[in-house]
Amino acid sequence: MIGAKPPRGHLLDHDAAPAITMTVGVVVALGWSLVAPSNYERIINIGWTNRLSRDFGLGSPHDVAASILMTIFFFGVGLELARERRRGALAHPRHAAAPILAAIGGMVATALLAVVTGLLTHTPALRHGWGIPMATDIAFTLGILSLVGRGLPPTLRVFLLSLAVADDVLSVVALAVTGAASVRLVGLVVALAVSVAGFALARRHASLTRRLMILGGLWIGLTVANVEPALAGVIAGLLAPYDDVIAPRLERATSRWSVSTVLPLYALVSCGISWNQLRWRGDTITIVIAMIAIRVVGKVVGISAGVALARRLRLPTPASLTGPLLRAGAVLCAIGFTVPLLFARALFATSSGTYGAFTLGLVSASAIAAVVGGLLLRRVARSR
Repeated sequence: MIGAKPPRGHLLDHDAAPAITMTVGVVVALGWSLVAPSNYERIINIGWTNRLSRDFGLGSPHDVAASILMTIFFFGVGLELARERRRGALAHPRHAAAPILAAIGGMVATALLAVVTGLLTHTPALRHGWGIPMATDIAFTLGILSLVGRGLPPTLRVFLLSLAVADDVLSVVALAVTGAASVRLVGLVVALAVSVAGFALARRHASLTRRLMILGGLWIGLTVANVEPALAGVIAGLLAPYDDVIAPRLERATSRWSVSTVLPLYALVSCGISWNQLRWRGDTITIVIAMIAIRVVGKVVGISAGVALARRLRLPTPASLTGPLLRAGAVLCAIGFTVPLLFARALFATSSGTYGAFTLGLVSASAIAAVVGGLLLRRVARSR
C-alpha cells in the first residue's frame, strides 16, 4: 500500500502534469529546431566564458538544464522514495529487491540488444552507445500511468517508481565507470563526506537550510568528480528525514517546480534535433528503428526476467503484479530520453547527426511505448 502522499489541491500536483508539461517542451523543441535550426542551436548552446561556468561545467543553457534543473527534479524523486521507505511500500529493504532486479534486467537486455544490433548491422554508434537505451523516464512513465491507472493496483506505481530510479542511477554509474566520463577522486571524497554528514543529520531534526546545504555540497562534489551531478538530488532526498512537517512541504514544492519549469525546460534544450545534420542514410535509419525495437523489446524481456528471478529467489513481490500487468508496465518503461540523452551527450556532439538520430529514435520509442503501454494497461484495468 502506498504511503500517504502530500495533500493535493493544485493542478501541478496531478500525476499527469509532468507528462503534459514535458510533452509541451518536446514539441516546442522539435518544432523550433525544424523551423529555425540555426536560431535554436545558437540560443541553446550559447557559451558563457566566466570561470564559474568553466569550473562547474555550466557553459551553456543546455548545461544548466542538465546539471542544475535536473538535480531539483531528482531531489523530488529522492524525497518521494524517502517517504515510501519510511511509511510506505518500501518500508522493508527486501521490498526494494524486486524492482531493482527488474531494473537491472531491463538495462542488461537493452544494452545487449544495442551491441548485438550494432554488430549485425555494422553500426559502430550502436555498439559505442550501448548505454543510451538503458534508463526509464520517471516523469513520463508515472504521468501516463496516472492517465490510465484507474482500476490498477496502487503497488504498480511504487514498483515502477523504484524501478525507474534504480535504472536511472545505475545508468549514470555506468556512464562514470565505463570511461565515457573521466572520474576525479577528490570530488568523490567530497560527495562521500557530505553523504556521511547528511546521514548523521537524518537521525535528528534537520532544518530546510541544512537540507539544502547537503544538496548543494553533494552537487559540488559530484560535479568536481565529473559524475552526473543530478544524482545529488536522489542522494540528498533519500538522506532527508521524513518524520517532520518540512519534508512533505519540500516534496510538494520541489514537485511543482519540476512540473512547471524543470521538465519542460530540459525537454526544450535536449530534444531539439539538428535536422540539417540528419542525413537519411543507412546509419541514421538503423539507429532510429533500432532504438524503438531495443527499448520496447529489451524492457519487456529484461524486466520480466528480473521479476521472475526475484520470485525464484523468494524475494517479496506484490501479488497484484500479474503477468499481463507486468508486461504492460514494462512497455511503459520503454519511455525515456532524459538520462538516455545525458548518456548520448557524453558520447556524441549534440550538433552531430548521430546525436540527432538517437534523439529521434528515443522520442519515437517513447511515443510508441506511451500509446501501446497505456492501451495495454487500460485493457488490464478493464479485465480487473
